[in-house]
Amino acid sequence: MGSVSSPARRFAVVSAAVGVAVVLTAGPALAHVEVEATPPRALATNALLSLTAEAESGTAGISGLRIQLPAGLVPADLRLASGPAGWRLSGSGGGVVTVAGPALPVGRSLELGIRVRQLPAGSQLVLKTVQSYSDGKQDAWIELPSASVPDPDQPAPIVRLQAAAPGATALPRAMPTASATPSTAPITPSVTATPRSSGAAPVADPADYGSGAGWLFGGVLAGIVVLGGIVVAARRRLQ
Repeated sequence: MGSVSSPARRFAVVSAAVGVAVVLTAGPALAHVEVEATPPRALATNALLSLTAEAESGTAGISGLRIQLPAGLVPADLRLASGPAGWRLSGSGGGVVTVAGPALPVGRSLELGIRVRQLPAGSQLVLKTVQSYSDGKQDAWIELPSASVPDPDQPAPIVRLQAAAPGATALPRAMPTASATPSTAPITPSVTATPRSSGAAPVADPADYGSGAGWLFGGVLAGIVVLGGIVVAARRRLQ
């Protein structure tokens, strides 16, 4: 019994290690601020942006986001549909909105629902974001993928949009609300920011961006092949 159980235990341990290696290989390709659109279609009206910002600090809670809007969107087009108690969305006269409120508990990720009057035309929606913490530190998620760097360290959230529905047209531009706080400066980390990397690459062609997914798939496939070899070797030893 002991001669059979011992190899089985070793097999279980090695299999778990391979599984962890596969997860770690896939990790760098995952964004820390993610956004989804419903529906993900250009010129869609009353669309919902579901945004998740992961907590990166072990000592301070998330206290706000500054989001740079792409061409075709103005702050008056957006309203906060859901979020933590006390959080508000503000911004007018420029291309930046701020969503902020009481700091979240340490380690808690931020989830927001932002209602958009109409998504812009185009194949993608880029939302460069600076994430702030209660201790004044910031993470700048503003880097865009390029042919040379398909998986940047600080990726900006990007939503891929389907083609506009037949007959869809752009609505008249929304007017700023009187209660919004003006914000006209382009989004950049403040002097207290501590991004892990600086600068942003030019906007990549969708084909270039897809190479990052290919790298991720290749890493996972390699892990599966290794795991398969371990399974075969273990079975032979047990026979």
